Amino acid sequence: MEILCQSRMYREEETMKCSLCGREGNSSLCPYHQAAKEKVQANYQLWVKAYGRVDWKDYLDNVKRNVQTGQWAKEVAELLRRSDD
Repeated sequence: MEILCQSRMYREEETMKCSLCGREGNSSLCPYHQAAKEKVQANYQLWVKAYGRVDWKDYLDNVKRNVQTGQWAKEVAELLRRSDD
């Protein structure tokens, strides 16, 4: 019985709330915001290749302003921008 309780407590500790939307996830971001973060970070290299030298903060500002950027990516860009300040 004790083992069952311990394993349930471990699972509860492992689940966290997304710092952006409050959904449950396995990190400080939900799966949707985590995927958006990975894409925003990966696409930076594409921007550098396409436009030459692009500052990380300028890139994040452009991501936030781009009308084709999805809401989750914009929220992640804002989070990353604030963490760099």
